[in-house]
Amino acid sequence: MRGWLFALLTLCAFAWAQHTHTVQPGETLYRIAKQYNTTVEALQVLNHISDPTQLRVGQVLRVSGQPSLSLYRLTQAPSPIEALEWPRQTVQGHLAVVRITAPEPVEGEVRFLNGTYPIQQNRVLLPVPALQAPGLYPALLRVGSAEVRLEVRVVAGTFGRFVLQLPPERRALLVPDKLRAERLRVVGSCNFNRPQQWQGPFQKPIQTNRITDPFGTRRSYDQGRTYSYHEGLDYGVPEGTPVYAPAPGVVGLAETLFVRGGAVTLDHGLGVCSGFWHLSRIAVRPGQSVKAGDLIGYSGNTGLSNGPHLHFEIRVRGIPTNPAPWYLAVP
Repeated sequence: MRGWLFALLTLCAFAWAQHTHTVQPGETLYRIAKQYNTTVEALQVLNHISDPTQLRVGQVLRVSGQPSLSLYRLTQAPSPIEALEWPRQTVQGHLAVVRITAPEPVEGEVRFLNGTYPIQQNRVLLPVPALQAPGLYPALLRVGSAEVRLEVRVVAGTFGRFVLQLPPERRALLVPDKLRAERLRVVGSCNFNRPQQWQGPFQKPIQTNRITDPFGTRRSYDQGRTYSYHEGLDYGVPEGTPVYAPAPGVVGLAETLFVRGGAVTLDHGLGVCSGFWHLSRIAVRPGQSVKAGDLIGYSGNTGLSNGPHLHFEIRVRGIPTNPAPWYLAVP
């Protein structure tokens, strides 16, 4: 009996070891991802790592499985809602998804932070801005004349900080009025009322594990006088590397922009749009429908860029969210 129990415990310990990795001196998330045939983004999500450069020697990482998510569940809700689920906490720059169990489609909205988010296909996507201060925030669900008060806890991510050194001709692109106008152009290319286009997790838009700048990095272009954050993932690749659609959608924008250079946006429905900046060539046109894996362009070094790369971002109703979780789970 003791021998059987010891064997079982040994097997369980072995299985656990196969799904975890203890960080050793000099290791990087890129090297660990390569060792376990996974991706940097997957390790980030599984271990709630915002900045892949922030590793500690001795840190135990999950290397496989699905993201763990602790949920609140509410069963006393206005008809026809039978139950509500939403996460107990959400990291800066991620989504809080409210899921509704009901025998029929529910119409209504959630007021959260400074926005109003509709119930679509019995769920609500609540984007948390990357600069949102940690804390507990109300989310007011409205269905007809009934109201339900929910709470979403925002926790801090681990974000790096640095000042980008740009040559004079690139710094000249930092014109506030043009920056605002271009942002409105990008957000306006997404139809917030389009039905959902995708099924399953998003695919990576480019074949590389090399992230040169993660989402959320606090950054400045001008010696610290202005302050913002990185709204997507930068993949360091040679100019001319093919870029593919991560999920089905409709091309909202395909043109050269002042700051973003060669730019494409894809409208995936439910207010979800992806963006691809600094392209050297564009291979799609506005209004074109694409499938996951379709070629949309080639990486480059155009616009406000300090080297060849692809900037990839995902916005929910205009608010940038970390693309990494979209590769693992369906919002």
